Amino acid sequence: MKILNITLLAFLTYLPLSAQMEEKVIPTEISQPPYAIGNLVVEQGYYIDRGAELPRINFRIVGNLVRVYWIDEDGLIAEPEFNSAIVRFNLTVRTSRRDYFHLTMLPGSSGLGSPGVALPPHLYNVVLVFPADEGEEPLSYSFFYNSSMGEEVDPTAGDGS
Repeated sequence: MKILNITLLAFLTYLPLSAQMEEKVIPTEISQPPYAIGNLVVEQGYYIDRGAELPRINFRIVGNLVRVYWIDEDGLIAEPEFNSAIVRFNLTVRTSRRDYFHLTMLPGSSGLGSPGVALPPHLYNVVLVFPADEGEEPLSYSFFYNSSMGEEVDPTAGDGS
């Protein structure tokens, strides 16, 4: 009986270790839109770092369309944390015009997007707001977005050094 207990204990101890030893398979090919959760995407747009344990929020303008994705530590599309958001653009090019976009879940539930067109030039002071539950404050991020952020960078390419 004692041998059975020791064997069972050794087996139960081994299970978590074997799960940790499995390597995560990271795709090497860059996906094209529409993205799915787990796709590897080009680095593009503005990234909001929220600490090591939370996925980064990626704000991008692709083909004049606003998109928001959650990107994990491996550069893969993660599951969205919100179903909607509001984006306000304060233009910086000699105008006081303000553009508002209501973002909703994209088909396939990989991120948020809006059918509205973000007119070029893409030089914006951006306010990205995620809704909050009743009694809580909405989550808000402000940053500057410029046209060069729309350029694609292959995350699988080396930095040349």
